Amino acid sequence: MIYEHGGDIYSHLEKGVKMLDFSANINPLGLPPQVSAALASAQAAATVYPDTYCRALCRSIGEFYGVSPEKVVCGNGAADLIDRIAYGLKPKTALVTAPTFSEYEKSVTRAGAVVFRHILKENQGFEIGEDILEAIREKKPQMVFLCNPNNPTGLLTEKPQLLEIARLCQDLGTTLVVDECFLDFTGKESRYSLMDSLEDFPNLIILKAFTKFFAMPGIRLGYLLTANPHFREAVWAAGQPWSVSGIAQTCGIAALKDSAYIQKTLEEIPRLRQELVKALTPLPITLYPGTANFLLFRSDYPALDKKIQEKGILIRNCGNYPGLGEGFYRVAVKSQEDNQKLSEALIQVLL
Repeated sequence: MIYEHGGDIYSHLEKGVKMLDFSANINPLGLPPQVSAALASAQAAATVYPDTYCRALCRSIGEFYGVSPEKVVCGNGAADLIDRIAYGLKPKTALVTAPTFSEYEKSVTRAGAVVFRHILKENQGFEIGEDILEAIREKKPQMVFLCNPNNPTGLLTEKPQLLEIARLCQDLGTTLVVDECFLDFTGKESRYSLMDSLEDFPNLIILKAFTKFFAMPGIRLGYLLTANPHFREAVWAAGQPWSVSGIAQTCGIAALKDSAYIQKTLEEIPRLRQELVKALTPLPITLYPGTANFLLFRSDYPALDKKIQEKGILIRNCGNYPGLGEGFYRVAVKSQEDNQKLSEALIQVLL
């Protein structure tokens, strides 16, 4: 089995080696204090079956975003919900951009769909251009996946363009899935999110997760929002009844209440990202500074990730991303101390 994502610290722990992990894009502030407290007192949730419908959590999410809790479906992380979208809605064809998060294509392919890749061009900075509209008109896919900001580029798509895509998809009867899992890091939801357009587009599904922003990937908790009751019922039915543990539900409610943690993240991540960009800019690499908590770059140094691994650091080799290839790497934005260790390791190798 080949590990296809970041965060594979376990292969090294099996050998007794602890790595500094820049391959997974997790908030460097760690677990929110209120989540830590919730975990410590969540034993009662472990002795009963969890609420299948995650009602209290859906209410908390609804209050947080100012939407009806009925529009929310929770799952065992965003990847679980992507799978349930694929199997619940069963599109025969789907369009994905490339590069982007690989689970969109994998899930709909497993569910029997034919996938069209819309290649984002490096000479255009990997931005989603107007030509995606032409691709959607030409292919008429039953489902379109967009990631905003995109993973692994970190680039944002402007809201007017997203709305144009949403209108075209609605006209064609195409389901539009917009993954906003990293949008929270930008602090610009009002400018880029389609959350306030759910009622306007019953063909729209928005994906979110607690994983990255609240640094709780091991708890496994994600959710989607849609105004379409058929979508909600189909996605819910495509999963097993207890996909979200009671402990995860308790932690999700606690996370949304931790306003101090949220504010600190919005202050710290842009600063840490800019410091890391400044440290990496002099290096012989091509840097694509995005807007989330990670950076994409290209290097001609052969097998750079393996060389950096020798220094106890994991970075994400993006060679398996369609639309990228060898020489592309992604690094998380971590603490100032950890970022310095990464930049020093890269300087030692590349200069």
